[in-house]
Order: sequence, then C-alpha cells, then structure tokens
Amino acid sequence: MLRPLAATVFALCLMSTATALRGEPSAPLTINFVGADIESAVKAVGQVTGRNFIIDPRVKGSINIVSGRPVTPDTAYQTLVAALRLQGFAVVEGKNVTRILPEADARMQPGAVGKPGAGGEQIVTQVFPVRYESAPQLVNALKPLIGANQAISANAASNTLVISESADNLRRIERILASIDVPQGNDPQVVTLRHVSALEAARSLQTLFPAGSANGGGNLSVGTDLRGNRLFLRSDNPALQVRAARMAAEMDRPEAGVGNIRVVPLKHADAAQLAQTLRAILGSEGGTTQNAASPLSTASLGVGQNTLAGSAQSSALAPAGNAASATGGSQHNSGGLQPGSMIQADPASNSLIVTAPDSLFANLQNVIGLLDRRRAQVHIEALIVELSAERAAEFGIQWQDLSGLSGNGTRAVGGTNFGNSGQNIVSAATSMANLGRGLNFGVVNGTVNVPGLGTITNLGLLARFLESEAQANILSTPSIMTLDNEEAKIVIGQNLPFVTGSYSTSSASTSVTPFQTYERRDVGLTLKVRPKITEGGVVHLQIYQEASSVQSGTSTNAAGPITNKRALESSVLVDDGRLIVLGGLIEDNLTNNQEKVPLLGDIPLIRNLFRYETRNRKKTNLMVFLRPRIVREAGDYEALAGDRYGLLLDRQIAQDARNPALWGEHEGPRLPAAGAVAGDRP
Repeated sequence: MLRPLAATVFALCLMSTATALRGEPSAPLTINFVGADIESAVKAVGQVTGRNFIIDPRVKGSINIVSGRPVTPDTAYQTLVAALRLQGFAVVEGKNVTRILPEADARMQPGAVGKPGAGGEQIVTQVFPVRYESAPQLVNALKPLIGANQAISANAASNTLVISESADNLRRIERILASIDVPQGNDPQVVTLRHVSALEAARSLQTLFPAGSANGGGNLSVGTDLRGNRLFLRSDNPALQVRAARMAAEMDRPEAGVGNIRVVPLKHADAAQLAQTLRAILGSEGGTTQNAASPLSTASLGVGQNTLAGSAQSSALAPAGNAASATGGSQHNSGGLQPGSMIQADPASNSLIVTAPDSLFANLQNVIGLLDRRRAQVHIEALIVELSAERAAEFGIQWQDLSGLSGNGTRAVGGTNFGNSGQNIVSAATSMANLGRGLNFGVVNGTVNVPGLGTITNLGLLARFLESEAQANILSTPSIMTLDNEEAKIVIGQNLPFVTGSYSTSSASTSVTPFQTYERRDVGLTLKVRPKITEGGVVHLQIYQEASSVQSGTSTNAAGPITNKRALESSVLVDDGRLIVLGGLIEDNLTNNQEKVPLLGDIPLIRNLFRYETRNRKKTNLMVFLRPRIVREAGDYEALAGDRYGLLLDRQIAQDARNPALWGEHEGPRLPAAGAVAGDRP
C-alpha cells in the first residue's frame, strides 16, 4: 500500500509543478511513475501537455516510468504512449482529443493519416505509393513487420499500400520499402546517339551480342526510335545490358575525315527508286528523276530530327568540281561545301552507296530504315454471280389447199402461212425434214405437182406446239494478289480475231488480191485492280472488271463474232475481309409475237385456228461482289494458299473416286500433298 500511495503523492507533485509551468509549456520537467495507476498518469501528462484524453473503460492497470533527467512535455507524452503500448493499449490522436483504447481496436478509429517522416508510438494510417514493384506482392514481404493487431492492404488499381501502425514503425517500413522498390536490371534503358545511326548501331549490337551462353547468360533485345535516333536496350541479365550500353556509347563517336563511303543493303525497297526519293528529299533534284550518281545539294538534317533544318543551318553536298553550280554560281555559303557526297544505287545487290558526313548519314540511315519495310499485300477475290432463266412457247395452226394445182385451166389455191423456215406449212410441204422442233402434226392428202417446185406433199393442215425452258447458274470467282499500291491484272478467256478493215485490188492485167486486217481482243473474264491500304486497315480499291462472251451462232460471221460485254469500273473503300457489292443487273424481258388472219383471227372460239403465237420471257440476275484481305506476314499468305491448295486436292481426289477407270492407269494427275515437293512423290 505504500508504493501506490507514494506514486500518487509524486503524481500530485507533478501536477502542481505542471500548474506552475503552465505559462512555459516547453520547460523541462522530471517524471517518475512507479506502480502508478494508468488513469492518474494520463491525467498528470494531460496537465503538462495540455491534451484532452478519452480513456476506454477497458484500459486498466499500472505503469512504471522513470526519468533520469528532465524532459520536455512532448517527450513525456511520447514516453507515456510507449509505456501504454507495452501494456497492450494504443493511443489514437484526433483533432481535439486523444483516445486511449485496446490496441486491437485502434486501427478502426478515425485517426490521422500519417505523413512520411512523422514519428512517435501513436497509431496512424499511411499510404505508400509503389513505383516499380507490384503492391499486392509486397504485402507478403512487409506483413511480418506489422504488429499482430495492425493492418496492411494493397490497392492493385493505384499500386499503393495502406498500412495502419505506429508512426515509428511506419518510418522503418518506409525505409525498407525504399530499398525494395527500386528499378530492376531488366528495365529498358534508353541510349541517345548523336553521331551514328540508331538502326546501324542496333544491327551491330545484335551481331556482337547474339542469343546464347556466350553472353554469360541472358538475351539482349534492341529497339530503335528512328525519330529521336535512340536505342532501347533490355536484357534479363543486368551485366549484359550494361555492356551493350557501353558498347553503344563507344560506337557513337564522330569518325575522322569527310565523305566516308558506306554501303546500305536493302531488304524490301527498290534501291533505284529509294535513291531517287532520298535525293528528292534532300532537294538535289526537286523531285525529278536524274542519274543515280548525281550530286547532292541539301540542308543538313539535325541529329534526332526528321525535318530539314533551316537555310541558316544548310550545308550543300556536291562534288568539288561542281561547287559553283551547286550554289547557283555563288562562292559564299555558311555551311561550306562537302565535296564528293552522293547517293548511288546498285541494282545488282539492291544496295545504296552513300557518301556523306556522319551527321547527315545518321539521319539518312534512319530515313532508309523507315522506308525499307516489308510492304503489305492484298488478296482480292471477286465473285460474279449470274442467274438467268429463259422460257419460250410457240402455238399455231396453218391451213393449205393445193389440190387445184393438179388440173388444167383455171386453178384456185388458198391457205395460211406463218413463221419462218421450219415453222411454216410451205417449208414442211417441200420436205418433211424441214419440220421444226416441238410437236408437229398435220393432214396429208397425197402429193401435188407444183410448177417450178416439182412434186411436193399435199399438206392440208399443220399444227405446231413448242415450249422450251433454259436456266443458267454461273459463278465466277477470279482472285489476284498484289502489293500495296501496285496495279495487278488477270485475264481468263480467249484471244479472238476481229476484222478491222479489208482491201482488194483489181485490174485487167492482175487478178483480185483481197486483203483483210485483224485485231485480236481478249474475250472472257478480266480483273484489273490497284489496292491502297490506309492507316486504319481500310482498303481503297480502284477496280475494273469485265465479263465478255461470244454470242451464240456468231462465231463464223464474216465480219467477226458478236460479243456480249459486262464491264464495271469503280473506286471503293472496303474493310479488311469484308464483302461488298459493286454493282449488278436485274433484267426481265418479255416478247410476244402474234400472226393471224384478218377477221378470222378475231372471231371467238375459232380464232386460234387462224393464229400463230410466239412468246419468249427472259430473266437475268447478275451481281458482282468483292472481298479484299490484307496479307502482312508470311503466315497470312501461307494459310490462304494452303486453304486453296487443299480445296483443289480434295476435288481431284473426289473426281477420281467418282470416275474409276476400267483398265490401265486408274488415277489422273494429282497435286502432291500439302507441304510436299512434287519431285519427291513416288
């Protein structure tokens, strides 16, 4: 009982001392709580610091605090907070009051959000942004450092950590997090080049550091930014990445001398055309086509830029002997002449030979890298669908009386005669082989002798009935593949001669010599197209399509055959792989021919006995569709070719199965299996 009593007395003394020091809050004081009640100690410190405390009813017990020398009121407060945490109680600071409660409930109280660098044993909540690592993954690494009654959580969306802990422990976690959240060795590294082309440096680095164990483990990836003339280096081996960066820095040095000759091999572009383009860019030709070895006269390109520098920074490139002509006869130029500079194309190796200073060559190399790219291709499939139906009908009855021709004197004959040869009764009477198609029946009464014709059949009645129907379903699918912005043409058909003129001479001393001139024309299916791929993947097509055929029965005409022609010329925009209709024809043609005897052909009931009718109806539906496919990589056209190849092979196999041979060779010519070489077949 004496020790609690002494502690209480000392607390009262401390309170009186605090009262005396109220006018000087920062004055040092000596505290000594031995077995003091928590509530009394909190009350005494509250008097010293001027804080308002709220004590949870569950906070019970005594504490021991010994001060060997005078301390400030703030230190006395932090000492009390530390002593309470040893008892399992936490202090949560609010705006106007400070709450003391069990530590397990402290994280759910509305306390202050800590700032980096704040200290103390009071419980605060702090948000830590994570820059390089993953916040959810850091939770497992930091959780053992957090008190059992405190909390740590991660927000994956903002990649941040939210921790509720004492301020002093949060300062320790902040230092640990700073050591963990650092850039890793495989992060990309940017190397800016000033004298050498990024494209040339990238090729050299990939040659010097190939994939494999020779690099000490790890692979090196090199990317280029031709606009800024920069390299992007990345490797899973930090040492390899450092070596590559050091090597790039060694290569980025100005070379001695002016007018160094370099050979730039091209992969996809045409050397002659690219040489003309580069000279036009540099202003030496003004966009016109000249000799590939003509000199350059240009404004120098600034390093890391894609635009031509101004005239104040210009430096002309021309052979030494043409210095005056390169400057329009003037001998003064601020940039100075660069003798011997030129761009020459070597078509045999598809390479460019460039002679230019290092700074200009680096920019030319970047431009070449942007232009020397694999061009996309376009596979265009046209679908021509024609559906036609033709229906014709003939009906007629004809009469003839030739019996009066057999006697002498006055003779009387009569009859009806309709249609052309093969349809009328006169043609049939001359020869029964002249009867036309369909159902023909008549009444024959012997023969008669017609002057000038001889003996013919006495055909008194001829009835003719005919109905015909023809249908056609034609599907043509010509297809063609071409480079982007290159015209392509495919013709499937015949090349027929057409008479364009004739000439003949005749005289008394010479015989007639006829002479005719011909012109050969393609008759069949023609597809001509020029595709252009836009940045959005839409294909702009300029297309001409023609479907022509020789009209039936005119192939032997002396003046040449008559052709039917359907042509379409248009310019359209089509999305990749989509089907579009270009145009078509819908035709419905009805023809009704009627021949009759006047008056008799109009009498009801018997008028059909004196008529001949021909009806013809033809319907034609013609549509033209188009479907382009953009082919960028090798796998795209391999899949397309494999699909068509497999379709033809399957049809060949099916045709052989439907038509087995009776003897001898039982299998027709067949494509080899997909992927096999024809010469390897057994």
